[in-house]
Amino acid sequence: MSFKQVVRFTNDAAALEKILRLSQSLSQILAAYSTTAEDAKTWLLLRRQFALGRRYFRFFKFLDAFPKAFDSFYTTVGVMGVLEVGKWSCLGAYLFLESLTILDTMGVWPSPWAESCLVEGNKFWFYSLVCSILLGGLQLYAEGGEVEGGSAEKGKGKSQGVQAQKEKLGGIRRRMVVDIFDLFLPGFVTGWLVTTQAFVGFASAVSTILSSKDIWDRLQK
Repeated sequence: MSFKQVVRFTNDAAALEKILRLSQSLSQILAAYSTTAEDAKTWLLLRRQFALGRRYFRFFKFLDAFPKAFDSFYTTVGVMGVLEVGKWSCLGAYLFLESLTILDTMGVWPSPWAESCLVEGNKFWFYSLVCSILLGGLQLYAEGGEVEGGSAEKGKGKSQGVQAQKEKLGGIRRRMVVDIFDLFLPGFVTGWLVTTQAFVGFASAVSTILSSKDIWDRLQK
């Protein structure tokens, strides 16, 4: 890891959103384990500010999710197609509902419906994550779950193909782990999963670190 690579990462919009997300997660953990109410208040204030910063990066993200759902409807068939359409359409609904409440979050235009809108949005995020996890499981099953290595006589092309397949399966597994940890976030908001704020912060931190690898790899190409 070089200084140039770090600079490139910290200047990317998607990477910056991940950095803010990790900061938000750590603030939530520290707030949960604070020894005084004053310390907890400070960490929760930081958490809210980091969360608000992330909202600016995600404000128009729903415009990216809905076209992916539309494309999946025409390009993917069977159960995988249903799950992929469900994943992207539910994610788009969550991001859209979240964007509707940004003025309330900023304190510019308080709305009585903002809280319920966020709860309903988190339900859609929960559905999206469930679809994504099931889709990943089917993809692993379709790929055989493992890759058989070839002998040296099969040539460099075969070796590269096996390596690419291993990386593909590794990416699917990592995505599933990220989604499983992320599931606790909307699950906690909706009350569908019984957990604590400290564990939610931990789950968010783990999923953020794991999902940041894709961004890091993309920026190094």
